[in-house]
Formats: sequence, C-alpha cells, structure tokens
Amino acid sequence: MNEIKTAAIFSYVTIFCTFVVSIAFTPFMIRMLGQEEYGLYAIMMVVIGYFSILDLGFGNAIVRYISRNRALGDKNSEAELNGFFLKLYILIGLIAIAIGVILYSQVDNIFGSSLSDHQIEKVKMMVIFMTISLAVQFPLCVFYSILQAYERFIFIKIVSLIQVIIQPITMLIFLLHGADSVTMIGIVAVYNALFILIDALICIKILNVQFTFKNSNKSLLKEICLYAFFISITVIVDKIYWQTDQLLLGILKGTVDGATYAIAMQIVMIFMSLALAISNLYLPKISILVTQEDGLMQINHLFKKVGSIQFLIIGYVFGGFILFGKDFITLWVGKEFQQVYYIVLIIMVPFTVDLIQNLGLSVLKAKNLVRFRTILLLCIALLNFVLSIPAIKYFGLLGTASITAFSLLVGNVVIMNVYYHKKLKLDIKGFWRNISKLMVAFFFSTITMKLLLFIFNPNITWVSLISYIILYGILIFLTLMVLVINAQQRKTLIHVAKSKFTNLIPRKVEQE
Repeated sequence: MNEIKTAAIFSYVTIFCTFVVSIAFTPFMIRMLGQEEYGLYAIMMVVIGYFSILDLGFGNAIVRYISRNRALGDKNSEAELNGFFLKLYILIGLIAIAIGVILYSQVDNIFGSSLSDHQIEKVKMMVIFMTISLAVQFPLCVFYSILQAYERFIFIKIVSLIQVIIQPITMLIFLLHGADSVTMIGIVAVYNALFILIDALICIKILNVQFTFKNSNKSLLKEICLYAFFISITVIVDKIYWQTDQLLLGILKGTVDGATYAIAMQIVMIFMSLALAISNLYLPKISILVTQEDGLMQINHLFKKVGSIQFLIIGYVFGGFILFGKDFITLWVGKEFQQVYYIVLIIMVPFTVDLIQNLGLSVLKAKNLVRFRTILLLCIALLNFVLSIPAIKYFGLLGTASITAFSLLVGNVVIMNVYYHKKLKLDIKGFWRNISKLMVAFFFSTITMKLLLFIFNPNITWVSLISYIILYGILIFLTLMVLVINAQQRKTLIHVAKSKFTNLIPRKVEQE
C-alpha cells in the first residue's frame, strides 16, 4: 500500500509538471511553429495515438494475469506467460511496420483536400519516424506491463516524470534553432522508444524476469486472448471518443480548427490523468481481492473512498476552470482560442462522472467482465463518429464536442451506473450519497467565488489568477469542514494535527 501511496504522489507531481510544461511550452511552440504548423503536429500526434490500438488489450492482460499468477507463486507459468506475450508483441511490431508503409502510400489521398503539397511531404516524413519508433516500442511494451504487474509503480512514475521534463526541454532547444513539426515528431518518437527500453533493462537486470517460449496451458491462452479482445475494443472506443473528432476536423476543416480542438483535448486529458493517477494503481490489488471471500466488501470500500478522493481533486480543478477558464486560456494561448473554454465545459460535465467512477473499470477488468461495457461503448462510439461528421460540417467545433458529451452521458454515465449496481453489486447508492455531500460543498464554494468575482470585477493577470485559485481552494476547504465533516471528524482531525505538531517540538529542542 505504501508503494501505491508513494506512486500516487509521484503521479500528481508528474501531472503538475505536465500542466506547468503545457502552460509554459504550448504557447511558445505555437508561436515558433505557427498555428498551421502546430495544427499539423497535433494531427500527427493523433495518428500516432491510433497506433496504440495495436496493443489489442494485451497490456492490461499482462498486468491482470501476471498479478494473479504472482499471488499463486507459479514461476514456471509466469515464464510461459512472459514468453507468449513477448512473441505476440514482436508480431504486433511487424504489423505496425506494415501499417506504416500503407499509411505512407495513402497520405496524399487522406490529406490531399486540406493540406498543401509542402505539408503533405512533412506528414510523410513524420510517418517514417513514427513507424520506426513503434516497431521498436511494441516488443518492449511487454516489460512496461510486467513492471505494473510487479507493482513497481514508483519507478514507473519517476521515469514518466523524467520524460515529462526532458522531452519539452529538448524540443525547446531545437525550436530555438528553427526546427519544424517534423523534428518535433522525431523527438517524441526517439524519447518514447528510449524510455521504454529503460523499463526492459530494469525487468531483465533487477527483477530477473524469465521467459519460456513454450505454451502448455492452451485454455489459459484462449482465456487471455478473449479478455484482451474486449479490452482492445475499449481502446478503440477511447480513440473514437478522444481523437477522431480532432482528426475529422483536420480533414474536413483544416489545421486551424484541428489546433483549437487539440488544445481543448490537452485540458481534458489533464482532467483524465488526475483520475487515472489513482485508479490505475489498483488493478493488481483488485485482481487479488476478487479471489477472496470478503473481496466485494473491500472493493466497495475502495470504490467509494477512491471516488471521493477523485471528486475532491477533479471537482476543484473543474470548478476552478468554470470560474477562471476564459481568463486562463486568454493568458495562455490568446483570445483567438476562446472556443477552447466552451469545448472543455461541454465535454467535462458528463466526463467528470465517468472519471470519479474509474475504479469500476478496474473491477470489470479484474473480474473479466469487460464484454458488456465494450459492446455498449463501441455502439455509442460508432454513433458518435457518424453524427460528428454532419456536426462538424454544420456546427463546427462546438457541434462535435456536444455529440461527444452526449455519447459519454448515455453510455459511460447512465447505462454503466445501472450495470455496476446490477452486475458487479457495487454500492452505487452509497457512492452517490458520499459524492452528493461533496457536490453541495463545491456548488456553494463555486457560487460564492463567482459572486466575489462579480462584485470586485478584478483585472486578471497570472499573479492574480493564481491568488484567486488559491482563495477558491481555501473556500472549498472551509465549506467542506462546515457542511461535510461532522463534529466528531473535525475533533479527530484537530487532535491528529495537534499530536503531529507537538511531536515535532522535542526534535527541534534536541537539535539545538
């Protein structure tokens, strides 16, 4: 559990650094590349993201089945699983090369109507960089998932933090020397391959992971493939939700609208990472709990506890965005990107519900019950894709954002809450009782802060923006203390705070 807590702290440090880097680096990158060139870079990052579909859900399968096998202590079976997954990912790497070759040959047909000849040539160079990098990455992905199964979360998060810092610094150096979007994609490709190679070295040198290239348990392999199949469909659904709109905008409207939507998705992905920073760490633990007699009770406790923590974090950030989002975007990337504010608001209202319940997805994976959710979200995602084309044509950015939000509301919120309650026996009523108390506090705090801003009508600068965000946090804390936490809980918190403070005093005296 200490590993999970420490890793969660590193996760939030990484998210904070990612946020700071985005604030500082994105406007500089747009200014250095230009809006159209940045849009080209953003579109190609979406294309790279689509290649993660080739994982086919086996990354999650590695975590689930090796975690379960570790609980049983069967080293021979684990070695067989490792060998099976390594062979599989080598094959996926070869498939990535084949798809890259096909994509290279079709660039003119895909982007010919929206990009210039010069831009198309750049896209072709990006595809070459991307294909080579992915051919290296996929066989090494096995080791990243093995590290997760071994719950080496601290190492994983530290490596991720290092990449978050080093990659933009490298990009900055090249941008100052006149680099273009092709070089930016090349830097991303090199670092992605390099850092996953580090994972492989740790698995081999430190964990002494063994590989046996024989598969005696055919029924288990069949079970793994079936499990991975539905996980892979879920990945495809996620890509349709979060990246297809951006790609369609690039194809149908051009790079400017693509760049605007890309910035909005940057903000949405930060919200997502805030939730996943905790819930992703619990899959190995839940995979063990589902095998225990009292596992459901512990899972329900975690579901409500983690959901409340996620709401406190996401609610604070989202409430702050409602209050200060327009000013933040103006200070960050300029008034020409004001539509980003409305895109994020439209999507985040239903998405917040899905994010605070993300631990439910880990339970589905641990119980191998992802089939219903996968089929449901696939149908809704396909509907989202079909409706997004006319929405983009007639209503542009806000139209496609509204379609995405509606899809999230129907599938991820309404239907999945019923499924969690009926099939998984999760305490959905208890979950929402906890959350409703927090919602009241956040609603009161947000309205109060909005009234203060309306009365004083301040001139927002970076300094004043940070000051008001801190003030908003203090207001939420006080509201939670008054409206949510009861007298006994307040008394306990004060007692704990006093005891910790008094424990520090003797140490200071001894040091003197």
